[in-house]
Amino acid sequence: MLRLLAAFVTGLWLSAAAAQDDTVVVTATRFPQARSQTLQPVTIITAEDIAASGQQTLLDVLQALGGVEVAANGGFGQPSAIFMRGANPGHTLILVDGMRISSATAGTTAVEHIPLAQIERIEVVPGEMSSLYGSDAVGGVIQIFTKGGRDAPAASASAGAGTYSTYALSGGLHRALGETQLSVNAGYFDTAGFDATKPSVPFGQHNPDRDPYRNSSVSAKLSHAPSDLHELGATVFQSEGTTHFDSGASTDDVNRQTLSAYSLYSRNQLTGIWKSLVRLAESTDDSTVSGSAPGFFTTRQPQLTWQNDIGIGPGTAIVGLEYMTQHVASDTTYNQTYRSIRSAFAGYAGHHGAHSWQLNLRQDDNSQFGNHGTGLAGYAYAVTAALRVRASTGTAFKAPTFNDLYFPGFSNPNLQPERSRSREAGISYEQGGQRFSATYFDNRISDLIVFVVTDPATFAGTPENVDRARIRGTELAYQAFGGPWQLRAKATFQDPVDEASGDLLPRRARQFGSLAVQNARGPWKLGGELVASGARFDRPGEDPAARMHGYALLNLTAAYSVNRSLVLRARWNNVFDREYELVQNFNTPGSNLFVALQYQTP
Repeated sequence: MLRLLAAFVTGLWLSAAAAQDDTVVVTATRFPQARSQTLQPVTIITAEDIAASGQQTLLDVLQALGGVEVAANGGFGQPSAIFMRGANPGHTLILVDGMRISSATAGTTAVEHIPLAQIERIEVVPGEMSSLYGSDAVGGVIQIFTKGGRDAPAASASAGAGTYSTYALSGGLHRALGETQLSVNAGYFDTAGFDATKPSVPFGQHNPDRDPYRNSSVSAKLSHAPSDLHELGATVFQSEGTTHFDSGASTDDVNRQTLSAYSLYSRNQLTGIWKSLVRLAESTDDSTVSGSAPGFFTTRQPQLTWQNDIGIGPGTAIVGLEYMTQHVASDTTYNQTYRSIRSAFAGYAGHHGAHSWQLNLRQDDNSQFGNHGTGLAGYAYAVTAALRVRASTGTAFKAPTFNDLYFPGFSNPNLQPERSRSREAGISYEQGGQRFSATYFDNRISDLIVFVVTDPATFAGTPENVDRARIRGTELAYQAFGGPWQLRAKATFQDPVDEASGDLLPRRARQFGSLAVQNARGPWKLGGELVASGARFDRPGEDPAARMHGYALLNLTAAYSVNRSLVLRARWNNVFDREYELVQNFNTPGSNLFVALQYQTP
């Protein structure tokens, strides 16, 4: 097998002609830029990549293609987490069409409720990005673009079924009416699931039943461009998830959670060198729990952005202002339920000859803890047309959540933001159908918020800014397209540790990665995928009782093109039915199959 893979890679290497990747990305700099010119190893996951993967959840797609670690409290729809570059789950900023959709109480985004049926494209940018986006971007940014736009197919539809009585339906329409573009997409997902918890789960939470999940979603985009210089538009995204979970042997516990984001925007080419974007948006995370511990938590986030892109010399300068408020409503009494964040940012990125650079500064004024400034400086040099070396340094921060500050009996209103300072260096090689990158990173995080237990009998305590972490590692990524073959490989070797004790940070491995190979022959596309992770600990301290063993999963995919419009796809996950854990005492899927028929106008 290794000899076959080596021969395949060598053949691609020898047959490739020199070329640069001109794929355009926006998340790395906040304006369109060729991926070959970015100073970060950006990963792009397209709708076609998602369809070819055959996966059913965003978490699985990001683990297999995005180079991140994941955790989940059970199966479909259960609370999930993403770890980028060894940082905490709340240290990854998730954007949907440029909008934050996180919970201000929990401090994370419910990625388990973002359906693949609504996604056109994902950009994964690792590294500190607070100088562009503010709080939370300590480990990186994942931006999700919903379906729509001028290149969308006129019509698309998909229907599938699989193990665990899983069913999925989705469809979309796109129409161009003169200067007006309209796209509407809807999806539905339903599964009986499996038992989320093991009998060993503490506090008597286990309920030996299946924990089903249901999701319905819709997204829409409307734009009107009276000329090439001006565009007015609106976007809509909404996802409603109903998750059954275990919180006791005799109760049926259900979380009904709705994520939504709406925006109005105006893009204008004001002069030959000056582009302006004004966007007014609002997002909501609304969660209602019934069962043994009923309650509700709602976060509403109005957001206003004004960004200006100005061509200056060999680069583009950005100057902008942002204003966001966070409103919390709950049957839990918080001492404060509102805060505002006023932000200003500026930057300059470009390239001239063999030289590329990126400089960014941002100031965030939070009504709860005052001003916080962040910055980034990066430089790259093209040794040859195909080979670049790059280095950067930056700072980032994470604001305390409303739970950290005000949750009754378990909070501390005097908390300060978690702070981060990082350095990274890397090389990138692009030639023909090949793309390789190697990145070394070193991230020091201070003032980490840790819950300090003061009474072991009742678990009473308060969160404190007492911890420090240092996360060092190397990321490797390789992508190749040659003839009928496609290959994607990602591997991370890291040391994410508590700086005082040297212990591994919870739920993070020293090494993890993925490998995917696909071959196209006539109407067939056959693929194999390997996802692997080293051992992790479920809680701080490296207690042997909390150790979760490493795992490796083999997945297989197949697709048959009936004609130009119709494709039959199948995916077989966890072929060898391996038992593994992402969170201790919670189950993960066994061997499972999903088959879908997909239609798209050519």
